[in-house]
Amino acid sequence: MIPLNLAVVGATGSVGRQLIEVLEERDFPVRSLKLYASDDSVGDFIDFCQEPIAVQALDKGSFVDVDVAFFCATKEVSEEYLPLAKKSGALCVDTTVPWMEGEGATLAVPEINGAGLERAKHRVLSNPASVTTMMALPLACMATCGTLNKVVVTSFESVSGYGLKAVDDLRVQCGELLNGRPAKKGCFPHQMAFNCLPQVGVFGEGRETDHEQQVQMELMQLLGDERLEIAFTAVRVPVFYGDCASVYVEFDQPVELSCLEQALSTASGVEWLNDSQQGEYPMPVDSAGGDDVQIGRLRAANDECSAFQLFVAMDNLRKGAAVNMVQIVEQMWMR
Repeated sequence: MIPLNLAVVGATGSVGRQLIEVLEERDFPVRSLKLYASDDSVGDFIDFCQEPIAVQALDKGSFVDVDVAFFCATKEVSEEYLPLAKKSGALCVDTTVPWMEGEGATLAVPEINGAGLERAKHRVLSNPASVTTMMALPLACMATCGTLNKVVVTSFESVSGYGLKAVDDLRVQCGELLNGRPAKKGCFPHQMAFNCLPQVGVFGEGRETDHEQQVQMELMQLLGDERLEIAFTAVRVPVFYGDCASVYVEFDQPVELSCLEQALSTASGVEWLNDSQQGEYPMPVDSAGGDDVQIGRLRAANDECSAFQLFVAMDNLRKGAAVNMVQIVEQMWMR
């Protein structure tokens, strides 16, 4: 793989910083690295391979001679600058929503659809919501054993998915409450410490949040089945890093448990933790810092063996964002 000129937009945010770490950890071939962030961070330095790199402000010339531009900032930043990067010839890997359709983007999880990505045709690749990736990988594996009919999911999502401010809010609230003082409400609509909020995203005219709608659409797209029935409830929990979810899967006919175990335990990007008697099962605390989706607690949900339950966990900033984004580029340039 030849060295590439890279740009990271949103370099000082939680995903941007994790992305820079992942590039270094994976020994990604970097010829040059440009870091961009908001005006408040311009002039700061971030170390990459033991060399400090200055954070710059975005402008119309930011993407000249850039091979790959990673967008880890806000939707508004992507709306303004991603078309400029695309016009400059850069491959754009974006973590925001509107580019799935507006810029003809391709939703990408390398373990699922990496073989179909064509660099010549797709100049914008969209990174799914973290919880989408966490569920799509096991569901794609299970679909090799039979036709999926229905999926019911409750996700438990960490505060880091909201950003660095949310992590700091939870830390402060926990300290206040443990010292007998009331917790001030931060960036969430209610107290987050020692609480669970059945709201991730913004409620629209219906009864679902935009996040719940997004994940359902992304799952159907990645799995290639628009007829799949998906019921999804997202819950924000007082965990700093790592998401998890309880998943119920229904097939259109009976399926052998052994087939599912074989498919899940041997899949790429999966850590199989399915020995409950030994206390071996997925947990956010263990998934944090890892690059795989943890899968366990697999069992039949009815006597006919046409429905099953499982539990999954994953580091939302790594495989949920930074690692997946880097893997997308690795997959395309190595083909």
